[in-house]
Amino acid sequence: MAEPVHVEVVRSGLQTTIQDGGRPGYLSRGIPPAGPQDYRSFALASVLVGNPLPPPPLTPGDPGLAGLEMLATGPTLKFDGPAVIALTGGHVDATLDREPVPTWTAVAVEAGATLRVGKVGPGMRAYLAVAGGIDVLPYLGSRATYVRGGQGGLEGRALRKGDRLPIGPASDAVAPGRSVAEAARRRLDERPWTVRVVPGPQDHLFTERGLETFFTAEWQLSPTSDRMGFRFLGPALELRERPEYLVRDAGSGPADIVDDIIPIGGIQVPGGIEPIAMGVENPTAGGYAKIGTVISTDLGVLGQIRPMDPVRFEAVTVDEAQQTARDELAAIAEAP
Repeated sequence: MAEPVHVEVVRSGLQTTIQDGGRPGYLSRGIPPAGPQDYRSFALASVLVGNPLPPPPLTPGDPGLAGLEMLATGPTLKFDGPAVIALTGGHVDATLDREPVPTWTAVAVEAGATLRVGKVGPGMRAYLAVAGGIDVLPYLGSRATYVRGGQGGLEGRALRKGDRLPIGPASDAVAPGRSVAEAARRRLDERPWTVRVVPGPQDHLFTERGLETFFTAEWQLSPTSDRMGFRFLGPALELRERPEYLVRDAGSGPADIVDDIIPIGGIQVPGGIEPIAMGVENPTAGGYAKIGTVISTDLGVLGQIRPMDPVRFEAVTVDEAQQTARDELAAIAEAP
């Protein structure tokens, strides 16, 4: 049997983490699903190199094979054996032994080659898939890194210089040169970005004026955002006068509620200012009114917004959100 290929981390990038489809189902234990913030880009990278299609966000099942999520600046990686890779997501200028590497395309890598991934932009997160996947030990059935909790991936952390990552055996479906059609790729040129939201579960605590402000104002992503939460800067949102029982049981803050579960994508509005949309490392519960919930398809949009980019929120129904998710999965399956 041939020795497994390893990838050595020569330079780590700002925050490069191992991710697969994630581990939904453990919020009751305080463990979020993690996984890629931009599912579309990660999934397309995976299928380009012949890896299984990972399940859509928050869907139970086999999480598929692991790849890398790269934030803002990518890593430098040296391959000690042949491999096939694909880069997707935010735009990157990448080279393989100093030769340009096309993105959204399966690329063959020779033994001893060095891949350099530069700054990400437009976009904020790029993804690297390797045929066979990154074969670290799974935690609770998944190799996804939960950064804040120090779980999964490689020792629960972002990659560091000197790390060596084992690559699993590639499938027979791997085909260098395969690419993704332009129409199926993550759009990075939209300004302002549009994030679709199902109102609720506590939109009734906001006045009509507050709701109108949320859906008509132009927001900016705060630099303090991360995979746990994306904070938006903009106008204050008017809330209704609070009943006595809520003041008694939850506190005197204008957006305080009795603690309840926070869904992935839930948008908390502490004090009626600076809405925070929860990412794939969301906390289990919280005590602030949630004006809406980002649809699963647009969790990936959140992951590509750069600090201070303009953003607008658009209200959709549950039925529209579900159809959008079905449409995206079909587009991903048909793309390569």
